Amino acid sequence: PGARVAGTDLSFVGVYVRALLPGGAAEQSGLVEPGDQLVAVGGAPVFDATFDAAMTALATVGAAPTLEFFRGSRGELLEAVGRETKKTGTATVTVVDPSGRRREIVVQPGANLRDTLVNDGIDVYRGTTAWTNCAGHQMCGTCIVDVVDGAAATNRKSNDEEGTLNLQGCETSCRLSCVTFVYGDIEVRVRPDREGGFFGSATSGSAW
Repeated sequence: PGARVAGTDLSFVGVYVRALLPGGAAEQSGLVEPGDQLVAVGGAPVFDATFDAAMTALATVGAAPTLEFFRGSRGELLEAVGRETKKTGTATVTVVDPSGRRREIVVQPGANLRDTLVNDGIDVYRGTTAWTNCAGHQMCGTCIVDVVDGAAATNRKSNDEEGTLNLQGCETSCRLSCVTFVYGDIEVRVRPDREGGFFGSATSGSAW
């Protein structure tokens, strides 16, 4: 369509026009400007999609997709679609412990999830891993949490993280909290049940 879209971290929500290609269809139409946000692809809303998801939607709609853009602030967009706008500059991590008790922690966007939980006195480890874990150095694979809501407001999983979780029989919504970063409101369940043992145990399928 003759527009370049902005987005470097594929997990960020919101896709914006960075520039128009000189002489391209978008520039010639006069309808699109740098800073406009992509809100729908082929009639399907993407205003709340991650950059990665929006690009996937673009790749599946053919050579001449119908694109819809919004010109204005993120707050104005959410108000236009009937969404509440949260306080700028913060995100809320709602934590559910194994007994079902809930608590909320307000963080700055980009906060590391493990550090957030541990610094607030929340135990993310099971059994002996409370003493044998790697202290957040991305080596032991034991700080597993279940992101039950808001996964799109975190960074995407790496192949290494995915493999570590799969070896332990974790649900697809589980994350290693030490490599998870929070960019919006999420809800997590700590110390979730899983089929395998802790990473490196004989029951995890990954013993050394």
